Amino acid sequence: MKNHHLFIMLLILLLFAAGITGLYRGKEAAKQTETVAPPPTEQTQSVPESAQQELPPPPPVEQTQPVPPPAPAPPAVRPHSPEHATALRVTQALELPAPQRATVLNELVQQGVISQETANRLNDWRSKKGDVPLQVQEVGNVLDEQARTKETRYRISTTGDGGEHIVLSISAPTEGKASAVQQAKEVPADKTHVTSESDSLSVAEGFVEALKRGDMETARRLTAGGDVTDATLAGLCMVFEEGDFVLRNRLPLRNMFSNGANAGFLVYLSPRNGSEKSRNVGIEMTHDAQRGWVIKAVALDDMLNRYEESAQAEGGVYFPIVKNPQGGDSVVLYFAFDDATLSPRSLKQLKIVANLLASREGNINISGHTDDVGSSSYNQDLSERRAAAVRDALVAQGVAPERITTRGLGKRQPLRSYRTGDSRQTISTIRGENRRAEVYLDF
Repeated sequence: MKNHHLFIMLLILLLFAAGITGLYRGKEAAKQTETVAPPPTEQTQSVPESAQQELPPPPPVEQTQPVPPPAPAPPAVRPHSPEHATALRVTQALELPAPQRATVLNELVQQGVISQETANRLNDWRSKKGDVPLQVQEVGNVLDEQARTKETRYRISTTGDGGEHIVLSISAPTEGKASAVQQAKEVPADKTHVTSESDSLSVAEGFVEALKRGDMETARRLTAGGDVTDATLAGLCMVFEEGDFVLRNRLPLRNMFSNGANAGFLVYLSPRNGSEKSRNVGIEMTHDAQRGWVIKAVALDDMLNRYEESAQAEGGVYFPIVKNPQGGDSVVLYFAFDDATLSPRSLKQLKIVANLLASREGNINISGHTDDVGSSSYNQDLSERRAAAVRDALVAQGVAPERITTRGLGKRQPLRSYRTGDSRQTISTIRGENRRAEVYLDF
């Protein structure tokens, strides 16, 4: 009996010990779980609602502007001739920083592209200009018929540069010889600054530049007179002033013949809109013992044909120079049907004439004309009003009225006459050319 009670008590003690052991192991497991788990973050910590309201708002996130992609590099200029390629190589060398520039120029010397003297001159010129970008412009070519050589000239300058430019004369490649710089010369930025020592191409370039500016005095100074009338010069200034044509980039002045006494050039003009082919104006030059190269004659046939074609296609586009019955040329201004009001184009053209008259002595004659529509008496009155409109515009621009003579010729002196069977468009174009006033510069 005692043994039975002893057994029961022993069993109870064992169960109690097992419970104590299980409880202890459970607490140890809980401790390990707390150790392994990551500590709570600021976002996971429990914050009382009142404390949340007192917290300051988070700082705003700074918005970064998207970085635009880099601008594409400008397309490289592709040379169109060996001479052009040489000009580009020299220009690219001059655009390098000073240490690299000297190295590349020396390489060009070693390759026979330039002489050492030319390299030194180019380096000195570039050093005076700083690191501003350069631009290269093709001027034209010049022939030497005796030596049977041809050189193309390029002008290197900086944008808006008022100092000295560099002009390169580059030979054409011949058998066994590559294209090379024959001469590098510093010249004034003003292309019209030519002297009696200037060659024919320089004078031709200066003459065209004066026409582009509307600088009648300089253009006249570079002519020999005679066949190059003031009306011709005024008309050429008007062609450039209207802005339809500009000098083309490639070989704008082409030398057709050249010797010690005479030279001829074609001046190539390209349309701004690119819709037409290039046109040309011919220049004939002669060498004067005292004055050097001067302009002897100007041929406008190609430009006259262009304006006639445009008039037929568009209506109302006419060339500003006509042959005067008294000889020479007249500046001509056109009017709308049954109208004596000057157009904005005509007023701009008259400004060129007024500038010319300011530096000239002598009188001018203005004649008014009409088409063949209407009675003779009505057209006579209309032609007189057209001549008077031109006179009044010139007087308003400073021309003395006593220098001006006007007359109306009605429909008696048409520039062109149509024939039976001509189309309505052709008749309309011819009538448009006859509705005009002519300014004859008699000096």
